[in-house]
Amino acid sequence: MSTFLDLQNGWYNGFIQGMDQSPNSFQIIQPAPPIASGTAPNATFWAYYNNIPPLSLTQQFMASGGNQFYSNYRALMSALLPSRTVNVQSDIGADNFKEWQKYILGLSTPPSMNQMPTLFRNWAMIFAPQVANIGSSDYASILLDPIATAQNELTLIYTDINGLPRPFTWSLNYNDMVTQLNSSPSRQFNFDSSSMNTNVSTSWAKGSNAGLFGLWGGSTTNTSISQQFAASHVKVTASFDNVLVYSNTPGLWYNSAAMALAYANKTGNPWSDKSSINWDNTFGTNGNMQRFAANLIIASGMSVTVTSDAAYSTLDQQTITSSGHAGFWPFYSGSSGSSTTNTITFNEQGQMTITTSSVKGVPVVLGVNVLPVNQFVGHSAAMSNSLYAAAKSFKAPKPELAGEFAN
Repeated sequence: MSTFLDLQNGWYNGFIQGMDQSPNSFQIIQPAPPIASGTAPNATFWAYYNNIPPLSLTQQFMASGGNQFYSNYRALMSALLPSRTVNVQSDIGADNFKEWQKYILGLSTPPSMNQMPTLFRNWAMIFAPQVANIGSSDYASILLDPIATAQNELTLIYTDINGLPRPFTWSLNYNDMVTQLNSSPSRQFNFDSSSMNTNVSTSWAKGSNAGLFGLWGGSTTNTSISQQFAASHVKVTASFDNVLVYSNTPGLWYNSAAMALAYANKTGNPWSDKSSINWDNTFGTNGNMQRFAANLIIASGMSVTVTSDAAYSTLDQQTITSSGHAGFWPFYSGSSGSSTTNTITFNEQGQMTITTSSVKGVPVVLGVNVLPVNQFVGHSAAMSNSLYAAAKSFKAPKPELAGEFAN
């Protein structure tokens, strides 16, 4: 007799086969509500990339809970020391720096650090010509050190005038994704619990599968209804009008060279010995940045039919029917306006059929491919160490020569 964990493990193997994914990286995301275009779709969409995936084949996703990439990254950068100290604010003066920051924050598109020497010089020649050279020289010097560059990106571009973190962004937004989704191919597959393979021991998570819902969203797997469902003969017929595997990269707040440098050195430079944040509690076995969302598996036009041959009592039928707003296994795509519907019917024997459908063109995130940190940062210790050595030996140009570095 199958347990709910057996059913979920069998579904995992059936799902990756049906969606052409790999057990070496794929993670199911639950619940899977539609991402409608009307309510801050970018923030909702980016939250999937910002969430640090747990070590589990199934992720119970919460947009505002758990480890977050952006906040963890900011904390990490605060624990690192640049190879040399360049204090732009001190060199150009606090008042000038505040006006300079206002200018940067007012730009419609945040600039990259590579643009800073020229951008500052052009701004300062109008508003603070006496510091144009030294400020431009400082930014040229900063660019040779990935840690200094990353810290300045966060301080100047992704910190508001009150010193608070600005919202994170990713390179590609909701509209970019929907455009590609609408031209992506369809996919269909079937699942049958009587022939399912429950062995997930060789998967990337080594079979770990925690925090599962029961039959409906928010329920637990040990309720009598969920146990009865899992022990029954369960069939799934799934079809999707469009399926997209969508990669994305962090916005300008993220510096891959700084991240690689931190990962390449477990102790010593660039880690500060005065910080409570270190390599072990960041990248180690209990660290908060061990894994990352490389790409999402997104669908639209979903039509999923689940049947169970168990005989559910009249009371259990009423309980199941009244819980439909939270969505049902396997996707828990709750009813959301006109975007998603769940229909539950029972025949004369009390056997159940659940049909979940979503509107074509409205994205539903079904899973994520997870990368370990060494793959995510494109780790190269030799490259990182050579950058750090170059930064340590760099001597800032004299102020009168700063224009050459800015151009």
